[in-house]
Amino acid sequence: MNFKDLNLSKKMLKTLENIGFDKPTLIQEKVIKLALEGNDIIGQAQTGTGKTAAFAIPIIENTILNDLNIQHLILAPTRELANQIADQFVMLSENYPEIKIGTIIGGMSYDKQSKTLKNKPHILIATPGRLLDLLNKTEFKNKIDLLNVKSLTLDEADELLKVGFFDEIQKILEFLPYKRQNFFFTATFDKKTKKLSEIITNNAKNITVSEGKKTANSIKQEFVVLKEKNKFISLIKFLELNSPKSVVIFGRTKKRVDELTEALKSLKFKVAGIQGDLLQKERNKIIERFRKKEVKILVATDVMARGIDVEHIEWVINFDLPQETEYYTHRIGRTGRAGKNGYSLSFVKPDEILHLEKIAVDTFSTIEEILVPAENELKKIWNNKIFKKFEKILHESQTLENTSIKDELMKKYNSEELAFILADYISESKKYEKNIKLTPEPSVVIKKAKNTLDNKKIDNKKKKRKFLDKKIDKKIKQR
Repeated sequence: MNFKDLNLSKKMLKTLENIGFDKPTLIQEKVIKLALEGNDIIGQAQTGTGKTAAFAIPIIENTILNDLNIQHLILAPTRELANQIADQFVMLSENYPEIKIGTIIGGMSYDKQSKTLKNKPHILIATPGRLLDLLNKTEFKNKIDLLNVKSLTLDEADELLKVGFFDEIQKILEFLPYKRQNFFFTATFDKKTKKLSEIITNNAKNITVSEGKKTANSIKQEFVVLKEKNKFISLIKFLELNSPKSVVIFGRTKKRVDELTEALKSLKFKVAGIQGDLLQKERNKIIERFRKKEVKILVATDVMARGIDVEHIEWVINFDLPQETEYYTHRIGRTGRAGKNGYSLSFVKPDEILHLEKIAVDTFSTIEEILVPAENELKKIWNNKIFKKFEKILHESQTLENTSIKDELMKKYNSEELAFILADYISESKKYEKNIKLTPEPSVVIKKAKNTLDNKKIDNKKKKRKFLDKKIDKKIKQR
């Protein structure tokens, strides 16, 4: 089945084509058509199935542009997920410039959220705690009105219950009209989740998708454990040691992408950044430069992952782990295409090990641990570069007619001193030590639960790990 078979508008079909959505996933295929017909939906699906787009597409299609009320409310368990959902809506509504999307989440100032509401969003993504807080504040009563909401979506309903939002959700329902469409998505279904689904939905269509998306066998997946402050230095080491010809580096936020792009540019890498704030025309131009190999490194956010359809990508680097397994799958799926082998490398902070383990299980992947390249490994690379540049300078100097500078240098320095000066001038061996600082990103952490790998505990202090397989010794791999 294609998206054209789902009775979507030309605008939406064009958007899906632009961002690289070729065919609907199983849950999208099942949900979108029923949702457009006005049905309530209960969807049980793991991460990695494309469920966000499954409810986002019909919501956008059903938005009335000249109605300035909040028409659609989406509740998410965490601010990180709320922001990712908002980014997905922004991407999917790029051909609908009139549609306004807002977020109400903890950690944002009341002034900023007041401005969000003043902007009259058609679609509001919120965490229940902060939304209820605003609904109960006197100064916000005239700013937030949910009486015209046409659809309510609960994403990761089981997680909403785990973090204790049952009471808040029930209280929020009191502010909503009884007649509305409801989307209820969960990965697991226990008694509490079933009870909440019965409260939320009315004659809902039940849809179950049992599996997430597997990662391709053609992609070698590895990870390295390091601290946030060592990420950038380690990135430079991997790039210099292995010299991949075509790389996509994923950051979690727009700010991260912008900062990382500028940092790499300052070190003379051929790099460009791509994120949701760019116009489609600008994004297409950057992708085309990358396709033509004018740019060797592309730094991108998750929402751009599906739109990067370039066959020659050798490496994908997860500079920040994604919050959702689905995004991990989309990210590394940029490499290992057209029958070629691919490689993905994830930077993992010590408190993110369990999250990576969950990704490995959800995607049926084997992800091996390696070390950051050592200094002595890099010295060989730097020495070769120095000799090559030295030879180039000697070759070019033979064509120079003006020898005054050469004569002056020969008078001032002996041959040994000149060799040291030249080597220092052309050497790049310390460039990764430049004082480049990136804004730290918070870790992606999951609550400790029963271990998913044959009920065996992973000791985060141990340095030998291989997910979904026996433990192996670490090894530095020069690709």
